Amino acid sequence: MVFVGSSAAQYVKVGIDGQIPSGRLDEMNSMLEMADAGQKAGLLTRLGVENAVATDVAEHLLPGDKIELRPVRTRGTAHYGVAFLPSGTGVSCYLYLLRGSDEDSAKIPWHVIDHRQLDCWGGSSSLELNPLRSRDEDDLLLHGVTGGHGSGLVLKEMQIFSVLNGRLQETLRTEDYRSQDDFPSDQKVLEKSTFLRFPDGALEETRTSAVNDRLEKVERRYWSWSGEQQKFLANGFLKVATPTS
Repeated sequence: MVFVGSSAAQYVKVGIDGQIPSGRLDEMNSMLEMADAGQKAGLLTRLGVENAVATDVAEHLLPGDKIELRPVRTRGTAHYGVAFLPSGTGVSCYLYLLRGSDEDSAKIPWHVIDHRQLDCWGGSSSLELNPLRSRDEDDLLLHGVTGGHGSGLVLKEMQIFSVLNGRLQETLRTEDYRSQDDFPSDQKVLEKSTFLRFPDGALEETRTSAVNDRLEKVERRYWSWSGEQQKFLANGFLKVATPTS
């Protein structure tokens, strides 16, 4: 139940009365935005998230961070969803694959059947659902996953997971951000990739490389789905632009 309370000082508080009830994914997702940390952790635990993880994530969300529950379209009769838990002030974010039913959540409640723990040092990654393999199947794109870090070095990756045989399978991993300070030469190298999906399912990756804020080159390559290998494959980068002096 959603409640609106008012104190003598006319302070208004909007929230959830009691625990978040189990039900449709969209309803639970909406209530998560108004719930306190204990209520968020309680729902996640009932879904099957480990209690320690649920509590830690719910209590350490950063401003703008939110726990997401979203349906995932797949072929077949089974219904799937995903729970995305950002890292907040921690170093890990989590992706949980759910199975259940919005049509009859009382008899077939949503519950965790698989999960992945991801390194999100230096800031939370973000989740995007996009039909890359086919128009009626969603793939899970995670942006900003930490690929490595050290003195003057930060690497970020885009990772794609697909629901195959009822499990989360990593089907693409590529570095999409590199920031590196070369202290002896006083140079800062910055490489960033952007992605564009085409109607035929191809995924275009465009990478820009800059040194000390000066654009050095622009390269491009294409990813496509391989049904035989059950993952996305790419050709090599081709240079498409070189700035003139």
